[in-house]
Amino acid sequence: MTVNIKRSLWQRLVPVKIRQNIEVIYLSITILVVLGIFLGSVQIRPTVFTSGGTLVTGTSQYIEGTIDFFDQSQPHSVSLTMTDSQYQMMQDEFRAYGEKAWVEADAIIDGTFIPSVGIRLKGNSTLFPLNGRGGFAGINFGIATFENPATLPLVLSFAEFSEGRVYQGHTELAIRSSWSGGTTAHEALALQLIADSGQLSQKYSFVTFQVNDSPSSTRLVIENPDQGYAIGLGRGEGVLYKSRSSNAFIYYGEDPLDYEEDFVQVSAIGVRDLSPLIGLLRWLDTVTQEEFNVELADWVDIPSFAKYIATHRLFTNFDDMSGPGHNFLLWYDIEDEKFTVVSWDLNLALHQIGINQGIVFGFDANGGGTMSEDRRRMFGTNSLKDYFTSSEVFAGGIERARAELYELWFDNERTIEIVNGFAEIVPVTDILSAEEIEADLTQLKEFISKRQVF
Repeated sequence: MTVNIKRSLWQRLVPVKIRQNIEVIYLSITILVVLGIFLGSVQIRPTVFTSGGTLVTGTSQYIEGTIDFFDQSQPHSVSLTMTDSQYQMMQDEFRAYGEKAWVEADAIIDGTFIPSVGIRLKGNSTLFPLNGRGGFAGINFGIATFENPATLPLVLSFAEFSEGRVYQGHTELAIRSSWSGGTTAHEALALQLIADSGQLSQKYSFVTFQVNDSPSSTRLVIENPDQGYAIGLGRGEGVLYKSRSSNAFIYYGEDPLDYEEDFVQVSAIGVRDLSPLIGLLRWLDTVTQEEFNVELADWVDIPSFAKYIATHRLFTNFDDMSGPGHNFLLWYDIEDEKFTVVSWDLNLALHQIGINQGIVFGFDANGGGTMSEDRRRMFGTNSLKDYFTSSEVFAGGIERARAELYELWFDNERTIEIVNGFAEIVPVTDILSAEEIEADLTQLKEFISKRQVF
């Protein structure tokens, strides 16, 4: 008897071995799909180690440029070209929401064309005039105006719209705020003096700066803290943290996400985290002055911290790590497990406006604090600095550092020689004449002369 078995389309088309293992095949396909979705959303970056051992994100494009951007013996220029719509978006986002939106532009730096760079506004009090609010205590700090984009304080990013791209080892440059009719030479001088004293500083260049067909301006451009900057410190393996202007410098607990408004981790991202910084804040949260005096050496490089404090007092810069802008960087050395405080944002250093604003906020002309405790809480303080400067144990070290720095900077002609050198490298532009440059540098030398008899 013949039985006629009707085979389904599935049975006729799919081989037996596949039908027998169909569940395993389905599971494999499912796993591959899930992995594809997951890995497709994860960015895999090659990494390399420098000779110092610091982990650096690999780059996909390294732009050599024509000359070293921070070579002081060469003239430098930066020009940007952006569309009207991009520039309008920058203005609208800031005016409506206070946001510093990244917009796209093309750049030419010292003759090298770099397409699709990122540009955004930079600063806090220096941006107040753009909303008609003035600067600190209603004083307009500079000439920043949307009418001339070449006057705006900006961050220039080479990687924002082209990931992995760097220019001479940097992913970002900071185009500093400029003073009305000024050269910003006081900030350049502060950076140079800090470097001369062996402290960590930032490289700088004076440039001719222009956006589209706007009048050109004289601007100071410095290293912006990024991975390239962290490598350039030459401190070996470590992590660089940057304080935000909203930094309260207090312990919130062990969750790193709770510190997003206070700090930015600049280097060793994905390899190191905020644990050392959280540990420092945890210790400061409960420590007594007596415990601080004994245990500080376990957390901080004390000689460099004494230099930092003395530096800002001599510079009459009240807006340091405990000022309204909370301006500072922290370098954590992985080998000795200690922090070094690094100066950042010196636009109020070595300038009469800085002294005037310090007095308004309750600081004396030496950068010391005379502000009442209640008023200091309005601006936020820094417990690390407060404990350190309040201790008799460390007072001698601060005074010795001050004496050494004073002798290096003001007890000879070195500082005047630096300013005289600026006369050769500060460019004349559409909004800054040779006469204005001379007047500004003369004023700076007069300020230095006052510090020499301080």
